[in-house]
Amino acid sequence: MKIKDIIGKVRHIGVIVEDLDSSIETYKKLYDIEDDEIRIVPEPGDPREKDTRFAFIPVGGMEYELIHPISDNFKKMVGNPKSGINHIAFTVSDIEEAVENMKAKGVRLGHVTKDGILDMKRSKVAYFNPEDTGDILIEFVEPVED
Repeated sequence: MKIKDIIGKVRHIGVIVEDLDSSIETYKKLYDIEDDEIRIVPEPGDPREKDTRFAFIPVGGMEYELIHPISDNFKKMVGNPKSGINHIAFTVSDIEEAVENMKAKGVRLGHVTKDGILDMKRSKVAYFNPEDTGDILIEFVEPVED
């Protein structure tokens, strides 16, 4: 199967931000988004807050994934990215087949999934090395059915 037949739609665009709360306010204003439409993880009080915080903001049938790296360890893990667009994520129907298809084209896994597909419980994800994808960090996401 061709990769274009495995890819669904743009799931989200990952954006690195320096101040999550300020960025959320900007996106709310730009896109007329209400607080109850925004999902923030980890939730306040979760110990993972010391590493990073994320906000998912729905716009135009996809989401912005705002990423606020906090700890030096997390910053290093994601490659010390600058603020701005970090990656584009596509929904795929079969992540294993999609990864094999990309590998057959010489595209290496990269970022935090260089050793394989990561099972996030709600989804399976794989990132691809930007050196092989036209300098764009691409993420494939296969949602896990409940």
